[in-house]
Amino acid sequence: MLIFFVRHGLTDWNAQRRFQGTCDIPLNAQGLLQAQAAAGRCAQLHIGRIYHSTLARAAQTAQAVSDASGAPLVPFSGFNEVCMGAFQGLTREEACARFPAESAACFSDQAHVAPPQGESLLELQARALRALNEAVRDAGALERIAVVSHGALLKALFCGIAGIPLQSFGRFDVSNGSISVVESAGGIYRLITLNDISHFGDPYAAMTTTRLMI
Repeated sequence: MLIFFVRHGLTDWNAQRRFQGTCDIPLNAQGLLQAQAAAGRCAQLHIGRIYHSTLARAAQTAQAVSDASGAPLVPFSGFNEVCMGAFQGLTREEACARFPAESAACFSDQAHVAPPQGESLLELQARALRALNEAVRDAGALERIAVVSHGALLKALFCGIAGIPLQSFGRFDVSNGSISVVESAGGIYRLITLNDISHFGDPYAAMTTTRLMI
């Protein structure tokens, strides 16, 4: 089975560099265009089913993929973004100013230390892997599925699949509207393609805007 992972399109909070987490922020105009571009690419990939985060920005992106490909949608809360707790709605600078001790601890060891009332990256990774296993079981004999989710969840998931320590979480990017590909065979996951953004006109023009905050 091939699994096509799509990160949702851009939101205003992405552009403002705010932690979104589980806040339900919709796509902005640029994000809708990114979703359409990703959907156009997915329309050529013979996807049989689309599993998606229940948050609006991912659901909107998944709907675009469904409209273009004809694949049915399956909401899957296990693919929702990391909970950033008390940091949600804040920029990194605001979080550091408002919660100096907590932010210092969290940002120095995000794998193990969660924001107040939030999730650590290890907790996120475990949830993401469970959700992926459940989706693959649910898909059964389908040869190709898509998962529409979020930057932090996808990066944590890919670290787990590729055996990359979560301490290296910031060493690669998963851009808004990007497509990454994983193969599932014999109970083993293999990362095939990471952060494909070739369906955008100049894929590198907005890298600083689409880069994940954490």
